[in-house]
Amino acid sequence: MYKRQALVNLRFEDGAGRSSRLYRLTGGGAPVVARVPLPSGAAKAVAFQVFAVGGGGSWTAGPAPLREAPRFHGEINGAGSDVVHYRGEPGRGVLRYEGPSVIQLEALDDRLVYRVTVAEGSGAGEYPFQWPGRGYYQVRSAGAWSLSTA
Repeated sequence: MYKRQALVNLRFEDGAGRSSRLYRLTGGGAPVVARVPLPSGAAKAVAFQVFAVGGGGSWTAGPAPLREAPRFHGEINGAGSDVVHYRGEPGRGVLRYEGPSVIQLEALDDRLVYRVTVAEGSGAGEYPFQWPGRGYYQVRSAGAWSLSTA
């Protein structure tokens, strides 16, 4: 959690010190809170690096139970990166984005391991896609977004 406006890059490290996927997080004066899935095979302790662009600050990180991921059927709104649990059926969906940078919606398996990118775009707009079905999804974003069934 960061208590000042900043762009933050969070990167997990595996046991050999190699980096996994990069998460870009932003805060607008409020604490940055983002759910990101742990890397596959993560042990009880996970190392990560935080790179604050434009200032320092104090950070805290901790595990959260999977039941805390927001569940939804028809529509959900958020800002920044998050993990969500879609409870609807396969079919058409729409990703709406209000940010200036890239946004991605990734399907995860039941262990929160990346399966496939189902939607992505650059800049503000509406991005249609196909819901693969019920499950966990990772939104990777630096701005406000909404997910809905079409």
